[in-house]
Amino acid sequence: MSHFIQNTLTGLKKLLNSNDQMKIISYEGEVREITCSFNSEAVTAEIEKFENENSIKLPEDYKEFLTLHNGARIYESIEEDGEKLGDGLEIFSLDEIKQYQEIEYLSEHGIPIAHLLNDCYLILDTEKLKSGDPNYLNILEFTELSSLNLNFEIFLDRYIISQGEAFWSWPIYTAENYYRTR
Repeated sequence: MSHFIQNTLTGLKKLLNSNDQMKIISYEGEVREITCSFNSEAVTAEIEKFENENSIKLPEDYKEFLTLHNGARIYESIEEDGEKLGDGLEIFSLDEIKQYQEIEYLSEHGIPIAHLLNDCYLILDTEKLKSGDPNYLNILEFTELSSLNLNFEIFLDRYIISQGEAFWSWPIYTAENYYRTR
């Protein structure tokens, strides 16, 4: 399997200014200022320790991300006064994952690796990982768990291409119901 995480992140970083910010276009022509921040890499020993503690083999594409950045904030909105809103995609560091695993309603579904939108979490489905299913990424939206039918690198690539929008819900917005649901 080829991994394109580094290419996706390099492309995103090329668009950021010297303050790690850029303008993006959102729904219905809204222009927003966002920022992205990236933690330093995790070393192989840290990843192996996490895998041993959790009796799991992390997927290769996700491990590639960790070796580049042990956590990140992507598409975090900035208000006019420069204040960050805390939204966007927060990909947890290995230490943060351990903290979120202590939250029962998250850990009962797998390994929480990121937070996004309003009370949504990306979850590694440990059963799918153990069986070798490449579509191991789930989303927990409030209390509803759904399979994204994706792996981490495809999710990240699509999230960045869609400029932080909930691309996985787009098929439900048809011309008939778009205006009723907005």
